[in-house]
Amino acid sequence: MGTTTFMDMWAGLLLCSAAIGLAAPALAEDQAATTLEAITVTARKIEEDIKDIPFSVTAVSAEEARKKGAIDTKALARSVPGLNYGDSGLSFANMVNIRGIGSASALISPSVIYYVDGVPMQVRVFDAPFGDIARIEVLRGPQGTLFGMNAQAGAVSITTADPADVFGGSAGVEVGSNGHRQASATIEGPLSDTISARLSGTLSDSNGDLTNILWSAPGVVGSSETDLRARLFGTLSGKLLIAPDEGTRITVTGGWSRDKQNPTTGVWLDDPGFPRNSFNPLPELETETAHLGVTVEHDLEWARLTAVTGVRSYDTSMEADLIDGFIGTAQSGLPGFAFQTPGANVRRIDERGMQLTQEVRLDGETEGGTRWISGVSGLYSTFDSTTDITSLALANGSYNGRIDTINLAAFGEVTVPLADRFNWIGGLRLTHESKDFDGLFLGRGGALPRFAEGGDDSETFLTGRTGLTYAFTEDLTGFATIAHGRKTGGYLFYNQFASLGLPLSPYDPSSTWSYEAGLKATGLGGMLDFSAAVFLNDTKDEQLFTFNPMLGRFSVQNADTRSYGLELDARAALTEEVSVFGNLALLDATITDERNALIKGKDVPYSPSAVIGFGAEYRRELAAGPYTGEGYVRADYSYTASREIDPANSRKLDGYGLVNLRAGWETETFEVYGSVENLFDTRYVSSAYQAGTTAAGQPVFAGIPGEARTFTLGARVKF
Repeated sequence: MGTTTFMDMWAGLLLCSAAIGLAAPALAEDQAATTLEAITVTARKIEEDIKDIPFSVTAVSAEEARKKGAIDTKALARSVPGLNYGDSGLSFANMVNIRGIGSASALISPSVIYYVDGVPMQVRVFDAPFGDIARIEVLRGPQGTLFGMNAQAGAVSITTADPADVFGGSAGVEVGSNGHRQASATIEGPLSDTISARLSGTLSDSNGDLTNILWSAPGVVGSSETDLRARLFGTLSGKLLIAPDEGTRITVTGGWSRDKQNPTTGVWLDDPGFPRNSFNPLPELETETAHLGVTVEHDLEWARLTAVTGVRSYDTSMEADLIDGFIGTAQSGLPGFAFQTPGANVRRIDERGMQLTQEVRLDGETEGGTRWISGVSGLYSTFDSTTDITSLALANGSYNGRIDTINLAAFGEVTVPLADRFNWIGGLRLTHESKDFDGLFLGRGGALPRFAEGGDDSETFLTGRTGLTYAFTEDLTGFATIAHGRKTGGYLFYNQFASLGLPLSPYDPSSTWSYEAGLKATGLGGMLDFSAAVFLNDTKDEQLFTFNPMLGRFSVQNADTRSYGLELDARAALTEEVSVFGNLALLDATITDERNALIKGKDVPYSPSAVIGFGAEYRRELAAGPYTGEGYVRADYSYTASREIDPANSRKLDGYGLVNLRAGWETETFEVYGSVENLFDTRYVSSAYQAGTTAAGQPVFAGIPGEARTFTLGARVKF
């Protein structure tokens, strides 16, 4: 499956070099006019230059995300060092970790929290297309001071686009491989002297790219359709800015989305015809989300008061064949035809989630230059999931799991000047969190018709960080920090052994001490932005997701881990026409737990030892008839090293490299472009799991194949 490698890497390097080579004459010209725009972020909930943040941050603007094709976390992760992603095939179960901290399962709360306009997202719907963004900030390292819950490894903060001061808008269309079709539109502008608005919508449709095979008789193919991973996605979002007076700003955001997919839940990795499935019926997944947020900012003269209120809800339903015909054949030796009786082995999942959040904070600066922020926050969420199984081999019945969570916190952080260019940072967060769990199994035709279980847990704990920053020059800053992050324990929301009357066991909280030092520069020499960091993470009781093939049981195992590494991220404007960029992440993430000799010394799952990315962009003024604009060509290469799939290190996924190209022409009023992703059609696997064993006891592995080469053509007009 992993056909990648140094050939692809060299090809990517040559393509990126070619983009620079096209501009060789320009490189000899005067470079004095070459400058990079300053990068302002809100990683600490106040506006700051990115070089002044005392931990690693990657900021991606809307324009940069569009150029990279970073429409979701999967694409974003390729250009953010330390952000590791695993596609599980199901959008509500995709996996993410930062620097090797985070469980390899969405059945457990992740260690990376997503915020949109200051409101935390529910963890089961974090992996949706980003939508109408202004900026994405990836904060690496524990963010337990200002973000808190589920920020043990880091946080992703998304800021949506504000309305423009004048009336305008844009509209765009795309077509591409696998029947890809997309239409999007935005309209914005002032509604009155004090109110402006922005409304944006996208509708995207694509056919499948994976083949699903059904047999009319053993060994006789009845149908072969490329319809797996088909997707229809639509979203509508809006934003109101209200400025009733000079010192007050009210922002109202809202949105809705619906996502319909025919996902794969895994293909047999060792299938001679890889990748393919045999599902009957075809899996169907539908998710609907809605959100509303209100942010009020008021200048008190001595401080700024900010109140952020959020309401989010979602509803997910899935129906899928429990047994893929090829995986079933690998496990039993029976022909795939034996596993395709419609409705014989079906899993149905219905989930609902609702979340209310409120945060109130103050921030300001003293006459002595001390910057401070303090506040309180509250969260209430309810999660309800029902899994219903109809099977010839498994216990038939439904299991309903409900988890209610309350999270209350008080926090504060200060940045104190100790001397000229030398600052101390300190912050704490006091959190109280409680969870109530209820589970109910209702069997059909089995020995146990009903089984109820439940539990509750609460704890109060401190997290925070402290550190130093020193500005060597106006453009170069160094930092060193110590941070503490924590994630509470809890229960899985599905008990696969409820039919036997075996209750779920709660898993313990997990905590991390993180040590980081680095350098940051913005506009160095007028042409270079870069960041470099080294880090060490000691995590106690990491919540590792495990599978016991002998018992056929999934469980959570707490185990200590340690990770350390190096990260580099840079971009340079060599001239006004040529820019280059690159990133590097080196990681060693190991299970160090003395309590379990079977996994001690193993690699932490989905923690590649190296991730490399680099590229170049060349832009040049081009005229066509009455229109004058800029033509551009961009080449990106990314390489992800091999990863283990579970704590037992039962299988290592091959490393892979991807080359993407994009070219276009844009003016003040329109743009046309084309792109190719995975130029060399590299075959790779994003994630995998042990699906069971053969009759002889050999493991059978299933996984999610990456997307093959795709082409896209698009056009966008602005008015």
